[in-house]
Amino acid sequence: MGTGVGITAPFGRLLRTLRQSRRLTIEELAEASGISGRAIGDMERGRSRRPHRSTVTALAQGLGLDEAAHAGLLAAARAARPGARTAESVRASATRCRGASGTSSAGRRN
Repeated sequence: MGTGVGITAPFGRLLRTLRQSRRLTIEELAEASGISGRAIGDMERGRSRRPHRSTVTALAQGLGLDEAAHAGLLAAARAARPGARTAESVRASATRCRGASGTSSAGRRN
């Protein structure tokens, strides 16, 4: 089942969209996931922006997400973490570390 929202959406907005698309209240999701209603509300409002992986997995199970949607929710949670790096920024820094031969030159002494 698709999420209807790309992983570029902030975690809280994505969580709310997924919950509402399943016509669940915060209380119903709390009961289904084992996560407190207050915590879910805080995540949706952006007050709690760094959920643990186990929390995201519990929410995904409570929402009945398939693997792809679960992965999207995990990606949104990771992106919300301070210092999170996009795949593009990781590729760019890897390119800067390569020498002329295309292999990493990090840590080498000349």
